[in-house]
Amino acid sequence: MMKRIGLSLLVFITSYLQAGVDPMELRAQVSAMYMSKSPYCDSPVLVFSKDYVIQYNVFGFPVLGVADNGNHILDGTYSCLIFELSERFTFTTGVIASNCTAGTRYDVDVCTASHLKTQVDGATYNCSGAAKETVFLYLSTASNSNDPDVALQPFTPPTRSDASKGIKLDTPFSIYGNTYGRLIINGNNRVTGASGRCSMEMPRFSFVKE
Repeated sequence: MMKRIGLSLLVFITSYLQAGVDPMELRAQVSAMYMSKSPYCDSPVLVFSKDYVIQYNVFGFPVLGVADNGNHILDGTYSCLIFELSERFTFTTGVIASNCTAGTRYDVDVCTASHLKTQVDGATYNCSGAAKETVFLYLSTASNSNDPDVALQPFTPPTRSDASKGIKLDTPFSIYGNTYGRLIINGNNRVTGASGRCSMEMPRFSFVKE
């Protein structure tokens, strides 16, 4: 029997524009996943990639991709997980509050001028104001923070001299045969109506093995 390793994307997002106000949905595009046995994300291996990518409503718990592990070629323990995704998210609020209109979709750019972005080949650039950029999200056991308010650089991997880069992966991800995990985007208290517009601050990202 062919064994597979799969990944689903799940969001817990209970954000407050004011007391008791929650977004109705959050949409994101994820096009590929890589893994590295190195906590510094060296020599990553491709788990899955998509030629055609749509923007998923992550409240629907979509399965993003499946890689054949029938010959156990991916078996091992990985200390870095990398997700290729669009840096533009879309969210919808459920009520009228703090510059946000019920049922209206808003775009948010999570890769701003304060962020760097590193590709899987190691090339690093500054995030730009382009209408559509691709970024790589790094989760590593060598990272020390998942707080988006503390100068987090989630789109570049940690180094031996800088553990503030990337996002904290609590434990290595071990694959032996049929294994699943969830990328969680946590938007708690991240939606804001400040500065006269409806927007969302950088969400919190984490990964949970199933």
